[in-house]
Amino acid sequence: MSDPAVHAVVVPDGPLPMLPPSTWESRAVRDAVAAESPGAVIAIARRAHGLRQDELGALAGFSQSAISRLESGSNIAYDLRVLRTLQRLLGVPSHLLGLTDRTVPMRSGDVVVGMEGKALMALCASAVFNADNDDDAVSQLLVLRRIINDAHNWRATGALMPAVRSMYDVIDALRRNARGEVRRRLLGTGAMYAEFFGWLHEEVGDLRNASAWTSRALEQGQAADDRDVVAYCYVRLSQLAEADGDDDRVIGLARAAQRETGASPVVRAMALRQEARGLARAGQDACMARFDLAQALVLEVPPPQSDEYSIGYCFTDLHVELQRAASLVDLADHRRAIDVYTQLMPRWGSACQWEQGVHTATLAYAHAAAGDVERAVELGFVALDLARVTGSQLIVNELARLGPWAATPAMAELTAQLR
Repeated sequence: MSDPAVHAVVVPDGPLPMLPPSTWESRAVRDAVAAESPGAVIAIARRAHGLRQDELGALAGFSQSAISRLESGSNIAYDLRVLRTLQRLLGVPSHLLGLTDRTVPMRSGDVVVGMEGKALMALCASAVFNADNDDDAVSQLLVLRRIINDAHNWRATGALMPAVRSMYDVIDALRRNARGEVRRRLLGTGAMYAEFFGWLHEEVGDLRNASAWTSRALEQGQAADDRDVVAYCYVRLSQLAEADGDDDRVIGLARAAQRETGASPVVRAMALRQEARGLARAGQDACMARFDLAQALVLEVPPPQSDEYSIGYCFTDLHVELQRAASLVDLADHRRAIDVYTQLMPRWGSACQWEQGVHTATLAYAHAAAGDVERAVELGFVALDLARVTGSQLIVNELARLGPWAATPAMAELTAQLR
């Protein structure tokens, strides 16, 4: 029999539907958490999804007996690799499995991420010094870029930042001594790390450094003649312009991205989605036609065939539709926004946690604006949990939109925890 901690497979392409918040607020879950029994929490989530042990095992790549042993409290129930796989598959809030601390705003998870950051640096050195040739070294650095992107989708931001900066510095040092095509590829690869470093700064609320690093990435992308990098950096600068409330700049930068000849269809779809976002913020119904174009483009994009990072490799029509729903909120069409979000809920599990948190907070605002403050509070606490898990200031910023209802008794506890 294989060891599931070693041979666990990837979460399936078709995600399970999101369970209602009441699942995690039940007496059974509270008792399991109090007893420090992650296996019992997994069992509750499995049953809530209507799965037998062998069915869950088949989905996650474990045997039925392994699931049985996990749920009964054997040592496998405390293997972080196993718990992470099942947590993502079943949609269990991380803190219920002891993977984060509910009461501390996210620093607990950084211990694990910090260890991963050191491992990433070791992999970076290995990629550079053990590669057969220069091209292979650059390819390995792109594989690492994808690894850290995947890690960030499910981990906190704080301890990744030093590792990403160190990796950028290594690549930049290599670039200084390279020539020809290898130098050009290192410029483009370094730009992808710089852009990501800018994103990490944005996520913790440091917009000045976010803008500086995104601008650096744009410059390097132009020097490398990498049209995807250049176009995507315009998209990122457009997103950063949202914080200034300059909708004209949001739209203009997104359109600049679309003017980049040679950009891939997926990057053009991302630029169209961002233009639509800006139009919605400006109150223009024309945004919906741009969403339609973005969706049509992304549906034609084939899945990536390489382990190397490429911009937009995980971008799907779900990301377009989630933003469409959020834009309906911007247009004050709250009922329709709620309907669209509700239709998308069975697929939310395939979006990364920070994005789930932002859209859960947006949905909470839509319910509050539509008059259902109690439902808004329920969703607000779900989003708050995701903010703690990810450390994302973007989720907190979105939750702050619930401020107009802070005086209502139902909202008081949530808003108090946001201060």
